[in-house]
Amino acid sequence: MPNVALITGASRGIGKAIAHYFAQQGYSLILISLNKENIQKTKSELSQKYSSCNIEAVSVDFNHPNDVEAVITSIISFHEKIDIMVNNAGILKAGGTNLTLSELSELININLLSTMTACNLVANKMKQQGFGEIYNLGSTAGLEPVPKIAAYSATKSAIVSYTQSLYHELLPFGVKVCCLCPSVVNTDMTNDGRIDNNLKIDTEDLAKSLDFIRSLSSAAAINSLAIRCKIMDLEKQS
Repeated sequence: MPNVALITGASRGIGKAIAHYFAQQGYSLILISLNKENIQKTKSELSQKYSSCNIEAVSVDFNHPNDVEAVITSIISFHEKIDIMVNNAGILKAGGTNLTLSELSELININLLSTMTACNLVANKMKQQGFGEIYNLGSTAGLEPVPKIAAYSATKSAIVSYTQSLYHELLPFGVKVCCLCPSVVNTDMTNDGRIDNNLKIDTEDLAKSLDFIRSLSSAAAINSLAIRCKIMDLEKQS
């Protein structure tokens, strides 16, 4: 039975890079994204490159946690095991006190409620299995709040805290848990022209970071890993 990796926000950017990584490792993939067309394109791209890779593409709106709960429950009931979960789905909205209730709700639904709902369901399955790996995408903005993106920072801070607690909860069950916390990554979400794309963290760096964590001995564990963007840290010093 092939190993199975479930990846949210998998149609582009970090999620897509991580999907390529697990396809290279011989995993079957369950790719989840909002945009049906984009997720099918990613599935087609991966299928052409990794012909032996079994890939499912699922579309669901993370702004609707109840829909996410239904989809993940269905996936879990269909698959005997889930070996890997990568929670990458998320959005970035600038602002703090100026954000409307609708905008705040969208941020919290997508970045926090739906992510935690999906993760909790898979975590309970992994408890029963007695094995598995969960990787949540946080942010350095969740470690060091950024005023210009205060609400986004708050959601990522919650994900960091949640993941660290989940690490301790699942440790006795043989399940690895880690929060990857990158700074500015070269994706569509950060393509606002303020920073040269060549100076941003590459999406492949996230796959490499994940590979590093997975390469550690069974005696070692990392429950959070910050991947910093040098240009951002240099700006803070000036």
